[in-house]
Amino acid sequence: MIITGSVIRGDGIAGATFGIPTANLSLPNRPGLTPGVYVGFTILDDKTYQSLICFDADTLGKFEVHLFNFTGGLFNTHLSVDVQSKISDLIPWTTKEAMQQKINNDVIKAKAWFATQDSPLVH
Repeated sequence: MIITGSVIRGDGIAGATFGIPTANLSLPNRPGLTPGVYVGFTILDDKTYQSLICFDADTLGKFEVHLFNFTGGLFNTHLSVDVQSKISDLIPWTTKEAMQQKINNDVIKAKAWFATQDSPLVH
């Protein structure tokens, strides 16, 4: 599933608190995904990045993307995200430590998934 949107300002918690900056996409329509954490590929300026994606339908369709091996700003850019596979469910926020562990586990799962892929399946 390809999802496209413009990057808008988020609350900055993922990057500042957990060290995993995300691009928050403004979407014209809610994607046909169940809430959860996904892996996929993001296209930016004709480059493809392995990505970790968080979709939370309960917060007005929050769609956040972390591009692995990317540095720089993404605010006001346009991204196309090829969502590939759900790797985990969302969990309720309990403590900072619990959320950090959840994010760390999701990053490990994502990297393991990407290691099994021959090439990105971006259209």
